[in-house]
Amino acid sequence: MAAEYFFREFQDNQQRTLNRAVEAYQAYLEAVEAGRPLKGGMHWKKVKGREYLYKYRDRYGHGSSLGPRSPHTERLWAEFGRQRREIAALLSARRQQLAEAARFCRAALIHRVPEPVTRILRRLTPGDLTHTPLMVIDTHALHAFEFAAGVFIDAARDSSCFAGAAQGLTLAAAAEVSPDKFLRLLCQADRSYKTLPGDGLAAVNQKGFRVSLLRPPTAHPSYRMVVRDAPGVMVPAESGDLAALMAAPKFSQVVIGRRGDPVTMVVPDPRALALHKLWLSQRQDREPADKERDRVQAAALAELILRYLPQYYFFSAELQLFPAEVARLAENLVEGYEVAADLEVEY
Repeated sequence: MAAEYFFREFQDNQQRTLNRAVEAYQAYLEAVEAGRPLKGGMHWKKVKGREYLYKYRDRYGHGSSLGPRSPHTERLWAEFGRQRREIAALLSARRQQLAEAARFCRAALIHRVPEPVTRILRRLTPGDLTHTPLMVIDTHALHAFEFAAGVFIDAARDSSCFAGAAQGLTLAAAAEVSPDKFLRLLCQADRSYKTLPGDGLAAVNQKGFRVSLLRPPTAHPSYRMVVRDAPGVMVPAESGDLAALMAAPKFSQVVIGRRGDPVTMVVPDPRALALHKLWLSQRQDREPADKERDRVQAAALAELILRYLPQYYFFSAELQLFPAEVARLAENLVEGYEVAADLEVEY
């Protein structure tokens, strides 16, 4: 395993820089949220010789009347203007803090996630396409766990660990998303995206960066989720498929882009993604190079969890699915793992 990848732990100044960037980013998001009720605007509108205060919600003029001009509506008008000015000043200050945090992130060399990815992630607000966030499920998802663990996964030049990552992004949706909505979201990040032939859920920009959105699985896992409070359980054969991946809990983490900009990435539970990568590495219909990359990523993610995210507890039966080195590592690192034995559980 060591020849295929290795871990580089954050230095103290890198962790402090990340923490400050996350704080600045969260403060910015809070300011954005505070300004949502003020979205749109107000204006006076004359109807049949009488002025009315009109509140509109969007640039198309959709809205409603708040009543004729009176001391009450004039106070509403003045208060709205005051709040808008305060929010504008707050957002300006928060953006400056973010820009400063980005400079520190670049200087600390923790700017990790490719720009095409962060530009798309910034548009993935829940509710824009679906009521649940879209998940990153490809190689880029590893970045979420790197920042959560405070460690970078590095690899030799000839390693397959990050092969092909620079060429695309794969997202997964828990609910149906129309091709039109998907393309509209991508074009908010980069107007050069064009839909590829097929089902409309894959697009490429002028630089060749491809984004794919996997449809929600039609068949849901036949087993029920269990509480991870025992050292081992029996694992269903389909535990790594897409349906199991989509059924897993979501993991949200602030990551740092190549420009030093913080952004939120939503990914599956790290154990579910490790099992999914392992499942992909064993599929007969997959290219050998892809299978090898998935195998290395599964082992790297499993080891990262065992070393740096011990709160995510593997079942011993799950560990038996990984290379023997990973199972032995679990026995050495974590007290209570007995890889050879399983506790039966009913699914």
